[in-house]
Amino acid sequence: MTIHYIKPTFFMDANSYLIIGTSKTLLIDTGTGMRLDNLVASLNEILNGRKLDYIIATHRHHDHAGGVSKLVALFGSEAFMSEVDGVPIKEGDSISTLAAPFGLKIEPVDVKYLKEGAHIDLGGYVLRVLETPGHTIGSICLYDETTGALFAGDTVSLDGVKRLDTPTASHIQLGESLKRLSELNVSGIYPGHGIPAEKGTNIKILKSLKILELLYSDD
Repeated sequence: MTIHYIKPTFFMDANSYLIIGTSKTLLIDTGTGMRLDNLVASLNEILNGRKLDYIIATHRHHDHAGGVSKLVALFGSEAFMSEVDGVPIKEGDSISTLAAPFGLKIEPVDVKYLKEGAHIDLGGYVLRVLETPGHTIGSICLYDETTGALFAGDTVSLDGVKRLDTPTASHIQLGESLKRLSELNVSGIYPGHGIPAEKGTNIKILKSLKILELLYSDD
């Protein structure tokens, strides 16, 4: 198993992570889909002839899921999300995905739904789905219980807390999700934005929780 961090080259895109297992491959988050050339080139170079089997978007926002439709068309991959965040992508909802405020459009695409506790087996590498609402109501994280790797989307921010003034966001739910994540044995955080962290990871989760509590201490 190998994790490839694909740093975005377009300022509006989120991070992407390509995971190579012995039998399957998985891309986590796709960016907006506006400028896919660099991402596609990186994927083709890393895959080196292998198929891109799965695509998972951690939540509905266009900077994470906007490229799903184009990449599914290019690679023939199966796409997955939580149901509550997957429906807006399936229906091409450009409002709740935050595409419309930027003059963008979410292209509808068929996605299959992931539920709490589901396992994605890539061959020698198994990720467990964690439902972690807060940033959006349908945000998920992917966690490897063996290595402690946590693919956190925007649930965990390494520099504070991501915005919570968007449709379906809830600081109460985010606090509950961060508390849950802080109890895991996390050895590496692969966030939606910023450089992945492989040291002091549980402390970083607790720091995000503390910042959240300070921001909403009057509620």
